[in-house]
Amino acid sequence: MKPDIKKRRLELNLTLEEVGNIVGVGKSTVRKWETGDIENMKRDKIVKLANALKVSPSYIMGFEEEPKDEPTTGFETIAAHLDGELTEEQWKKVIEYARFIQDNDNK
Repeated sequence: MKPDIKKRRLELNLTLEEVGNIVGVGKSTVRKWETGDIENMKRDKIVKLANALKVSPSYIMGFEEEPKDEPTTGFETIAAHLDGELTEEQWKKVIEYARFIQDNDNK
C-alpha cells in the first residue's frame, strides 16, 4: 500500500518547499517521494516527513491505509535516531510495541 503523500500535503495546505524545509530536503526530493521516484527513504526522513504531514511513520512506510491526524510520538522520534541499527522487521516491532504501550497507558 503506497501512501498518498501529495494528497496529504495538499489537505494540510502545505507547499513542496514548506515540507522540504521541515524535513530538511529540497522540494524536488519531496516531489520525487510523492511520485514514487524515490522509494527508499532513510528512517530519520520518514519520521520528519510524518511529523510534517501529521501522520504516523507507519503511514509513510505504507503499513497503514489511512493517515491518522495525530502527532508523531517522542518514542518514534527516538527510534529514528537508530537509523542503520535496526532492520526493517525490527523497526516494525519497535513501532508495534510503542503503540501497544500507548494503548495500555490510555486505558
